[in-house]
Amino acid sequence: MAFEAILASALAETRGGAQRRPVRWRRAMLTASLLAHLVALGIALAYSFWQVDELPMPAVSVTLAGSAPPPPPPPPPARRQSNSKPRTRPTQPRPQTLVQPHQTPTETPRSPEPEEEEGAEKGGVEGGVKGGVEGGVVGGVVGAPLVKDAGPRLLAPQVARGLLLIDPNDERYRVSLPPALERAGATLSAIVRVCVSAQGAVTEVRLVRGAGPAVDAQIPTVLGRWRYRPLTIDGKPTPFCYPLKYEISAR
Repeated sequence: MAFEAILASALAETRGGAQRRPVRWRRAMLTASLLAHLVALGIALAYSFWQVDELPMPAVSVTLAGSAPPPPPPPPPARRQSNSKPRTRPTQPRPQTLVQPHQTPTETPRSPEPEEEEGAEKGGVEGGVKGGVEGGVVGGVVGAPLVKDAGPRLLAPQVARGLLLIDPNDERYRVSLPPALERAGATLSAIVRVCVSAQGAVTEVRLVRGAGPAVDAQIPTVLGRWRYRPLTIDGKPTPFCYPLKYEISAR
């Protein structure tokens, strides 16, 4: 039994050595082939870099479609300014002959001067009366009164109201509303024409536009009580008239 065991161990060692030798040989050959390939690859790369010549750059030509625009036309030549002015022949004005018209003087017939009668005053008028006033008018009467003015002056309402001597808000000089309109607080207005004498008294109150039938009858009576300061023009008292917008309201 011991011999068989020794024999078996010897065989096992022989087999193990035979198997180890091929494995080592293969590894050595694989390593050598790899190194050989790497060296060959490096030599090939180095040779390719050394033998490669520099490639020339290709010539590129660019052509544009269409033809180039024509050059602009040359500017027109400058005009020569001629210093010579157009000659004009002076025209001589034709002498004009003025003919003065002949005027024949016309004599106005003079009326024969009337013969002065006995007792007539110098400066009188034909047809006057003996012993008349110098400067009189034909048909006039000695001692006739002077002609009066055409009528009263027309004043503005503000000027006429400034001549008032009374208070228009006083009960005596104020138109009163009927009780119904006064309780309602109504306000009525009328337009009247007031005429004042030279002494300042009211001579006429005429309704131009009435305020209503309830108060129109009072307006001439109440406004007729008003008094004014006399209007003097050139130192003379003068009558006047003025338009008045009269408002009637509750107290």
